[in-house]
Amino acid sequence: MMFCRLCVSVGLFLCVLQWLRTSRPTLLLGALTGLAIAATYLTKLSNLPLVVVVLVAIIAKLPVAIRQKPKAALIAYAVLVFCAAIPIGSWIVWTKYQFGDLTGSAPKITLLGWTHKPFSDWWQHPIFTLRGFWAFWWDLITSFWCGEVKWRGQPLSCPVTDGLYAASTPVLLAAALLGLRKKAGLSTFQRQAIGVAALCFIASVGFLALLSIQFDFGNCINPSRAHPYFASGRLLTGALIPFALSYVYGIDWLLRRINPVLPLLVLGVILLFMTTSEIVVNRVAFQSEHNLFHL
Repeated sequence: MMFCRLCVSVGLFLCVLQWLRTSRPTLLLGALTGLAIAATYLTKLSNLPLVVVVLVAIIAKLPVAIRQKPKAALIAYAVLVFCAAIPIGSWIVWTKYQFGDLTGSAPKITLLGWTHKPFSDWWQHPIFTLRGFWAFWWDLITSFWCGEVKWRGQPLSCPVTDGLYAASTPVLLAAALLGLRKKAGLSTFQRQAIGVAALCFIASVGFLALLSIQFDFGNCINPSRAHPYFASGRLLTGALIPFALSYVYGIDWLLRRINPVLPLLVLGVILLFMTTSEIVVNRVAFQSEHNLFHL
């Protein structure tokens, strides 16, 4: 499932890059983008922020496209809407008929014992405190980077590695956004592409935060009343490639003014560190007589 989510989100991101690159969208581009939007939404509801950001970026290109070739542009946009609306609309109608709500989430919410909180109670959520937000951020980002692997009921993790990921992510995202503001020798297309990528990730995190404050989780184990956060990194899988683009650009913008080669060296060190730390953290599983190496 995660691989499917990654594939469809990559396809959608490649489509939006083509919309940003051209001022004359074609019928084929409209059809492929519409189908990619539908596939992204239908694969996982947590991909919804990606769809919204992509649609905003594409709609923002409409005035330019109309000035170039009005008829062709309108046809391309109409095809996009048609190809996206038919699958998504069909799914919404079916879930409404089968489960009584537009997303099909009502039975799951009932089964897990969640209840919707009154709007006035949303703002009492611990995520609005520094400690609560850090707990949400730490769990979400570390599981996004390292996965949610457990061994004998305990998560496989390293505090040093987790701390590096949790701290470097906002710093390098901020650096990427600052680099866009400074323009930093980028073309218009490059700035737009990196901007859309950063927004995809930020919107995805914001969406999970929004979901976290809406529910009383009752006796559910995860999320729970004691830890009321949607903080599973797998829910951000769709934003993986946009995040990677933003993260790497943040490294590049911070370090290339010192030395053009330095960003590549630092990126190589990070990749080596990631690989080594994962091997070390997972060594207990590698040593088990029940894994593939011992069969």
